[in-house]
Amino acid sequence: MKGIYPREPKKKFEGNTKTYYHIKDINFLAHDQLLDKFREIATALRKHRKALRKDEKDKAQRIKENLPKYTLNHIIKERYPTFVDALRDLDDPLSLVHLFAAFPAHHLHGIPSHKIQSALRLSREFNYYVIKSKCLRKVFLSIKGIYYQVEVQGQTITWITPYYFTQKMPIDIDYKVMLTFLEFYEALLKFVNFKLYKSIGLVYPPKVDDDIVNAKAFSYRAMIADNLQTDIEQKIQKLDDEKYQISKEFETDQEIRKINEKYLTGNENLFKKLVFFLNREVPRYSLELVILAFGGEVLWDTDDVNIDDERITHVVTDRDPSQLKILKNRYISNVICEVSFIIGNISNLNGYTTALTTECCSQFKSTLLER
Repeated sequence: MKGIYPREPKKKFEGNTKTYYHIKDINFLAHDQLLDKFREIATALRKHRKALRKDEKDKAQRIKENLPKYTLNHIIKERYPTFVDALRDLDDPLSLVHLFAAFPAHHLHGIPSHKIQSALRLSREFNYYVIKSKCLRKVFLSIKGIYYQVEVQGQTITWITPYYFTQKMPIDIDYKVMLTFLEFYEALLKFVNFKLYKSIGLVYPPKVDDDIVNAKAFSYRAMIADNLQTDIEQKIQKLDDEKYQISKEFETDQEIRKINEKYLTGNENLFKKLVFFLNREVPRYSLELVILAFGGEVLWDTDDVNIDDERITHVVTDRDPSQLKILKNRYISNVICEVSFIIGNISNLNGYTTALTTECCSQFKSTLLER
């Protein structure tokens, strides 16, 4: 976390089994305020064990409740002097946080439940920002998981999320090292999420409807972030934004066109006025993120909604549509829904249903290559 790594000296005095560091790096670490906190925690734990040996339960309980606490805020400021530096290094933090969000709490591996809940909350808050800002650019389905790519303040951020299956926990992995990195990444994501929410005028953290979360039917629609600015401030901000619009005289310039093609994809409202019904067998959380990020609406089978709802324009399923016995809507595969924004128009997907023929597959492949 401090950016200090082992060094390879020209002559190893203690053999190849030793690890060497620069003296100046060790002196730099010795003056870090975290070491003082660690020493205070170690002293408090010794007093706690001594009280337990003497059967002083009340004293041991007081010591445990008043253990010294430390923060990583100063390390975040040292490592990332500017907000752009933090965005550039956000690929690994997002991947690890989304990985732990899919993990179960495991006593043998030392993974506590509160770490899982914290990772889940931070990942949902960042995804909610992606939905509100419509900055999603690419989605890629692979064997490892689902890759997402967003464009935030000119910086490209790519991360991977695992599929929502039961995770097998390998025994040959040091989870303590991963938890150490997770602790640092959690502190980083809190700063980043706060800054990102503030940049689009939303209050952080967003509110979540506890009834929906407790019912194990989480939806990003249940998250609500209040506006940070008043109506007058929003009007002033809108007038300021209009000052920096590209004038019509320069719209035909080649360099301006290249910049617009790079940053303005035109797919932010690709799914606008479309309502998707997600069947039970499709990855609901991933599809909900993609559809909402492109202006669509998402429904699934609940007490209030079913597949016969008149608002539904598309049904996303992996089954044969003839088995569903509802043929008034358009049926598309979940994979086609993930990549349809690459083509640029979902109306071009007439032939791409769940029963893809060889001709449709080749046509779909050629369309993607052209894009």
